[in-house]
Amino acid sequence: MRTSSRWTASSTRSSSRTSRHPRPERGLSSAVAISFQKLEATAPDLVPLARKAQFSLSKHGIDGQRARVALCLDYSGSMRKSYNSGEVQALAERVLALSTQLDDDGEVDVFFFGTNAWYAGQITLGQHAGAIDRLREGRQYGTTNYAGAIDAVIQWMGTDPTPAYVVFLTDGAPTSRPAAEDSLRAASQKPAFWKFLSIGDEPIEFLQKLDDLSGRLIDNADYQPVGDLGAVKDAALFDLMLVEYSEWAGAAREVGILP
Repeated sequence: MRTSSRWTASSTRSSSRTSRHPRPERGLSSAVAISFQKLEATAPDLVPLARKAQFSLSKHGIDGQRARVALCLDYSGSMRKSYNSGEVQALAERVLALSTQLDDDGEVDVFFFGTNAWYAGQITLGQHAGAIDRLREGRQYGTTNYAGAIDAVIQWMGTDPTPAYVVFLTDGAPTSRPAAEDSLRAASQKPAFWKFLSIGDEPIEFLQKLDDLSGRLIDNADYQPVGDLGAVKDAALFDLMLVEYSEWAGAAREVGILP
């Protein structure tokens, strides 16, 4: 059920920490990707992934575009196996590799959503191994609050005009579908693109509905069912992750969301 405040006490504390130390606003033109030389020194295991991400960005015609990267992770009980198996950690490392080609900070901001949603912290180069387990330590599994997650990311974005590329992973439909629809409509006015990914045997019909949702300023989302995360090749996943991003950026410029 949607409430006026979805933030837990710890979420509020995380939010206030980031508001006291906001990320500096950065230009929207050419991204300064992290060099492969620096990656070799700080995170050599990510170099092959980063090269594949770079190739996919180039193939989709969006290399050289800056974006900060966020990862929203379903923390409902049905996701337990995916966390324990390391599949979610592996996805986080792929997202981090992609982020090195979209910006030069080597960071991915992580949000979890169960019954509530919260900002958990960052995955950074050189500290990425085991990061998901560290960020979720002590947390209890809950339900599936899409709206809380979307709203948490928008709050994190603040007034920074830098585009946000958001990977949103889930294995089920939300607790409140109207709340999720309302939040995604509101988010369409912000410089954020939402890449919905689902795992499991069947596609999630509601995520396709969000992909096609009416009443938005622009189309700000794409849905890709990936099934078994562990079985998806890196290059194929990067390609899926970049579908429609270029189209969103063009539409966002046309309506003045991006310069």
